[in-house]
Amino acid sequence: MIGWSCLLVAHEGQVCGQSRSFGISRGRSVFGGSVLSEGRGVALRGSRVVVGLALCVALVGGVPGTARAAGGAVEWTPCPEDPAVQCGRVAVPVDWSRPAGERISVALARRPALDPARRVGSLLINPGGPGGSGVDFTMFADQVFGPEIVRRFDIVGFDPRGVGRSHPVLCPDSETPSVFPSSAEELERLVAGNARRAQACRRLTGPLFDHVDTSSVVKDLDAIRAALGERRISYYGVSYGTLIGQQYAEQFPGRVRALVLDSNMDHSLTTARRYLLTESSALEESFGQFAAWCRTSDKCALREQGAVKVVDELMAKADKGELDDPENPGTKIPPEELSRRLLGSMYDPGFWPGLGTELAGLQEGARTRQAFREDVVEDPYQAILCADFEFPVRDFRQVRALAAAARRVAPHTRVNPLGWTDILGCKGYLPGARNPQRSYRIKGTPPILVTNGRYDVATPYPWGVNAARQIPDAVLLTYDGVGHGDYFLSACVAEAVDRYLLTVRTPPRGTHCPQGPLPVRLSQRPGFTLAGPR
Repeated sequence: MIGWSCLLVAHEGQVCGQSRSFGISRGRSVFGGSVLSEGRGVALRGSRVVVGLALCVALVGGVPGTARAAGGAVEWTPCPEDPAVQCGRVAVPVDWSRPAGERISVALARRPALDPARRVGSLLINPGGPGGSGVDFTMFADQVFGPEIVRRFDIVGFDPRGVGRSHPVLCPDSETPSVFPSSAEELERLVAGNARRAQACRRLTGPLFDHVDTSSVVKDLDAIRAALGERRISYYGVSYGTLIGQQYAEQFPGRVRALVLDSNMDHSLTTARRYLLTESSALEESFGQFAAWCRTSDKCALREQGAVKVVDELMAKADKGELDDPENPGTKIPPEELSRRLLGSMYDPGFWPGLGTELAGLQEGARTRQAFREDVVEDPYQAILCADFEFPVRDFRQVRALAAAARRVAPHTRVNPLGWTDILGCKGYLPGARNPQRSYRIKGTPPILVTNGRYDVATPYPWGVNAARQIPDAVLLTYDGVGHGDYFLSACVAEAVDRYLLTVRTPPRGTHCPQGPLPVRLSQRPGFTLAGPR
């Protein structure tokens, strides 16, 4: 029921990742219009997207002693995917409050510095998600990071607990109730369905299911640091990976050499309303940028009609249950599904020509969407996010109020489906968050570089502003563009990040990087792109 996937593009455009679809069922939704049935595993649209990864890792038996002693030095061997990259493991407790209890092993990948004589140290990396594989990220790090970073850092990625090669969260491949309930009864079915799904995932995953929160991941990260033999580490986290970096700085400030937080989560957001409205405003503003581009670009199929007019007309048809899905004859597209398609194209302005063509096709009833391959058994998103965030939603009356508030701030796009599914997808899933939202108390770190895009639909700009405000030694670098993952979108941001990682010198406060010509590709570096929720 949580939407989309965190994807890392591999060789020749294939994707490694996990994907979940919204729980969408037939009927009426709180946003109006009929709702279609849809299978699991619907991923973000865009070129070169193929979904499917199933990597299962067994639990490691308990070993007494501290996390550092249990992990010891890493035994590196060449990775099967790329012998230039080294693979290894570090043992950590399932439950950090019981360090002598059962253990799992966390999977690592290291790309050694190309210039060992000038090596700075280890750069730990995480691509977000939650559910993205840092091991996969490392396989393409030489195509992602600047050449001087590759020369002077050991780049080390890890699959966080519950992800990929680190004992993944496993769930049944079955449909769940709609996350867009149209009545109090449907809300009750959703909450009960969330609870049943969590029970099934817990049964398939084992004890780790209840210990995949980011606070536990942060302790794993410090165990990795110790196993690497580093006194301090540098870290680059994007999207949900910023939550790991933020909380590492809070728990282990003296062990940070440099910290880059790109496209930030805001763990101080405690209300469903604030979370949803910042997300929905971000989608509406990003769509406004698309509409402005569309008015002047000969690459936009809606140039003559206007994107706002077309989307409003399509939404009106969806409200009435009259918007046909050309890809699925006999089914109708509800408003929230149309919002989802808009959201997917706002991660990367490079998707915009295709979005214009798709919207024009919906007007004409023509098939324009690309096909996706589905093969999903791992499902860490909900288990991790619901362990880190909880949003009390009392009843269906509050659900309707949230929908109305979102529509007021996003009159054309209606709601950000990612924020909506985060909120209702966690209702009833767990008894409560193990690592609930709060403001940070961070002291004693070196200067920290925070970057955020002005038009970011997944991690809105106000989140980055607020995250930077909570870190006394942080400097916020603003990317005045559209998309998610600033390092991959802007050469200006990439240069500032590389310089900071090498020197620990931040740009001056108030620095902005401009939007380049539109549309742009998400990554100018070959072999890698970033897509997915966070």
